[in-house]
Amino acid sequence: MPSEVTVNSSICGFKHKITGQVEGKEIVTDIDTECKKIAGIAHMEIPKLQTMNIKENYVMNKAKDTCCPTCIVPAGVLHVCQMELGMLSKTLAKQSGKVSIEFNEE
Repeated sequence: MPSEVTVNSSICGFKHKITGQVEGKEIVTDIDTECKKIAGIAHMEIPKLQTMNIKENYVMNKAKDTCCPTCIVPAGVLHVCQMELGMLSKTLAKQSGKVSIEFNEE
């Protein structure tokens, strides 16, 4: 069964559904989105070994020329990859419910 996450990009007003599944030596991801920028990375075939580092990985390399610098969608894609590789428990992720960034007043 494929892994799936929803990314709510409240600041830009978009909601993205990301699914991914291991197929051989790759994780195939698809993003259902209305954002024209994210549409540029809506389908990726990500080599398993290129998902381990934060900065130097396939997803971030693709996103750097497509996404806004503060876009959280690439992090969502990496979470899907980690779940597919068994490095992030799907059960724990589901129990946690969501990951968030809160903007605090000064």
